[in-house]
Amino acid sequence: MTLRKATLGDCTMMQNLYIETIDYTCASDYDRDQRNAWKRGTENQERWTAAIQTQYFIVAEVDGNLAGFGSLENGSYIDFMYTSKNYLRQGVAQIIYGQLEARAIELGSMSLTSDVSKTARPFFEKQGFRVVSENTNWVHDVWITNFKMRKELH
Repeated sequence: MTLRKATLGDCTMMQNLYIETIDYTCASDYDRDQRNAWKRGTENQERWTAAIQTQYFIVAEVDGNLAGFGSLENGSYIDFMYTSKNYLRQGVAQIIYGQLEARAIELGSMSLTSDVSKTARPFFEKQGFRVVSENTNWVHDVWITNFKMRKELH
């Protein structure tokens, strides 16, 4: 597996992985309407462009294939964290997360936060995160639940 900084040229591949992950990995936690609303996040091209350009944004590749990606915003907020269905439970998310946490520590952050899905919550809990609040968000005419999570970095 290789890690590298994301580029604008990766955007379409990352958006395809984002959609695939939401449909495949999150199907048992979110119904079709919720997943469809969530996937519409790819419509905001300005957000994706800004995130790639301004965040610590990395991609993981295995044999030239996009296996996952993650980003750290402002040194302490995990914004994106997605793994391809083809590479689940193979350590991809763990390696990406490790890089994001290491970067946060390098930048002097005292904690990490993220808004995570029901699906991702167990992974984040294994990394030492705790739920701060359960959020119910109105997104494209449906309610979607996620969790604000936090981890202290000491």
